[in-house]
Amino acid sequence: MKLTQKQKAFIDAYCSVSKFNATDAARRAGYKHPEVQGSQNLAKLSVEISKRMQELREKSGASIMSQQELAEFFTRVTQGQETEKVVANTGKVVEVPVSMKDRIKTAELLGKSYGMFIDKKEVSGDMNIDIGVGDYDDDD
Repeated sequence: MKLTQKQKAFIDAYCSVSKFNATDAARRAGYKHPEVQGSQNLAKLSVEISKRMQELREKSGASIMSQQELAEFFTRVTQGQETEKVVANTGKVVEVPVSMKDRIKTAELLGKSYGMFIDKKEVSGDMNIDIGVGDYDDDD
């Protein structure tokens, strides 16, 4: 697939500075309607985005999670299987389950990664309009 300059800019922004935010990546790439075109590009360019992520992963020595690893992490957080370290009132560092707010956020991100929240409506069909020329008499 041959990419336009805007599509290349979208992929670069999506995979780096926009931190996987399609609307922000579309805005940075110069699209007129980033809130719409971001999600459209995300769906249309998913193969190219995956290739770019693989390139980045190879270049960095595998420090970037794969899509599978990210989905598994989001799932563990959402299900409350991950913990975080916090400082208790006593000044001691303790491990606690990830907060409900963070669990909800990871559920949202997981849903977005599956394309569950893209508002896209496709309307198809044909409409025939027949404008017939009537018999108009100028005599009346």
